Amino acid sequence: MVIKSREELIAICGDSVVPAEKWSDRDSYSAQVNVEKVYQLLKAGCEFIATVDVYGDFIDVSFNNITHEQERASMCVCLDIDSLEDYKGEGEMFYAERCIDFDKKYIGGYIPTRKRLEEFDGRDWY
Repeated sequence: MVIKSREELIAICGDSVVPAEKWSDRDSYSAQVNVEKVYQLLKAGCEFIATVDVYGDFIDVSFNNITHEQERASMCVCLDIDSLEDYKGEGEMFYAERCIDFDKKYIGGYIPTRKRLEEFDGRDWY
């Protein structure tokens, strides 16, 4: 699978949002936050490298050379994901930070491929 453009990745991020009532795994919220972080950095125009895993299910997106302007711009956009406070279901959810730690050595994350989203048809793809 070839990643064609930043716009394609941004569209996948938007389509990856799953309402809390459809989460099926204790880490589903963390997966949603992960997608949001990738979305923020893509929208801010950060340099990226995207690679698809061997199964064609996930895209690893890593970011390089992030400027202070891009860091600030990334904080101005977000996806409409549900928060833990909004979650009304049963079960344990792990806590995930909804901010990007720019001091980390690796900045990036994974998002589902279009193929995986189609296979899960609106259900929790995580």
